[in-house]
Amino acid sequence: MVDFQSNTLQRPEANRGRKNPSAKPAESKRPDHDFWQTAARIRPGPTAIRVGIVLVVLSLVHFLFPWQALLYLLALITAVLIVAAVIEARSLMRCLGQLNVRRLLPTVVGRNSAFAVSWEIENKAEVDLQGELRDVTPNAASPRFSIHSFDVAARGGRASLAHACRISERGLHMFGPVWIRLFGRRGLVEIQRVFELPARIKVLPEQFASRDELLKDRGAELLLLDKATLTRQHGTGTEFESLTEFRDGDDPRRIDWRSTARLQRPVVRRFQIERHRDVMVLIDCGRLMGTETDRGTKLDCAVDAGLILARVTLQSGDRCGMGLYDNEVRGYLPPVAGIPSLHALTDNIYAAQSNFRETDFGPMFAMLQTRQAKRSLIVVISDISDEETSRQFRASLGRLGRRHVVLFAALRTPLLNRILHAPIETMVDGAKVAVTFRLLRERQLALQSLKHSGVFVLDVEPNQLTVPLVNRFIELRQRNLT
Repeated sequence: MVDFQSNTLQRPEANRGRKNPSAKPAESKRPDHDFWQTAARIRPGPTAIRVGIVLVVLSLVHFLFPWQALLYLLALITAVLIVAAVIEARSLMRCLGQLNVRRLLPTVVGRNSAFAVSWEIENKAEVDLQGELRDVTPNAASPRFSIHSFDVAARGGRASLAHACRISERGLHMFGPVWIRLFGRRGLVEIQRVFELPARIKVLPEQFASRDELLKDRGAELLLLDKATLTRQHGTGTEFESLTEFRDGDDPRRIDWRSTARLQRPVVRRFQIERHRDVMVLIDCGRLMGTETDRGTKLDCAVDAGLILARVTLQSGDRCGMGLYDNEVRGYLPPVAGIPSLHALTDNIYAAQSNFRETDFGPMFAMLQTRQAKRSLIVVISDISDEETSRQFRASLGRLGRRHVVLFAALRTPLLNRILHAPIETMVDGAKVAVTFRLLRERQLALQSLKHSGVFVLDVEPNQLTVPLVNRFIELRQRNLT
């Protein structure tokens, strides 16, 4: 969370002399003073409310005892209250027009990870001000609203406010306006005004967005992931790497006899896995992927693992592409190369959401047939329920496996395991367990059918997908199947 965006509302005079004031997207121009006054909202302050209560009590007394002096007193108090309130309201109007409000927040955060939202208030008025700030955060944020009190000194005084926020859904989220309410010094009136400070924030999968969080939460697995990444290029490849001295365990068939004769000691050729291979990561956004797990939905886990796999692929010199589908193709980016391409891959899938539609792999299969003619490694992250409903899907993967190397990552449903381990107390509980056993058996038969058709299958829990998926990918690349 190192990139920050600033949203500020400044006076029109502050932009004079600047060549292109509108070129700074983080700034918002304030309308003219007339609109500022008409748009502001005025409400009675605590002192005005207390005086009003006193006036009501005196009115009741006058109703019971119609004294002329009491009537004059009521009229005098009312007139003084109105005049004082008008004067205080006009003063607050001028002060509100001399406030600059600025919001600071990161542009990219991890899902459900805490980040700081801060505000800066600058007072150019001649008096000290007291008030409250209320910010409207995205619908998926917690807390939904934040209210903070502030005191800011006169003549350029500044107040800084901040609080922690979390957003539980991936995607692009919008921050709304900021409300400022000023309190009068005598407590007669309060005036509030909305500051339009629109801001966007990208919420990425938590592990992909923050490597520090990944180290903190899954240190041992990340070490395994790093080691696998570093050793990824060593295997039975056909791309020449170097000549080295013969050591015990080396294959004698790889001896380079010409170099051996020249150096008068055995020298062997070493090879590495070919680079610049194509890898396509396809993520299902259908109904089954909307199932909740311990770390969000299955789709959250799939997007997280898919992006980390893309990072490993690009770092090792291969090309990587991304695809999203449910009953149609939701997004498709052909394989690209280089670490900078990770931004394009991220933008392609980070906001993917499940619309709870029945999955149909047919449109994505047709697109792969026409746009991915080169033999590639196709990684499909999805789920499978039973043999009957997945017949067409399994047939498509089988046909795809004749041209490409296909790795199917099947995400289990955690609810089924909880049902199996729950105590059976009623007939309904027994029926649930029986149905669960049947679903798991049919699912296992469907996965076995995929294995027999030549598809590599990885059957894992959604929140444990990342490391097994990357290691299986490395294993397949070391076998030089593509």
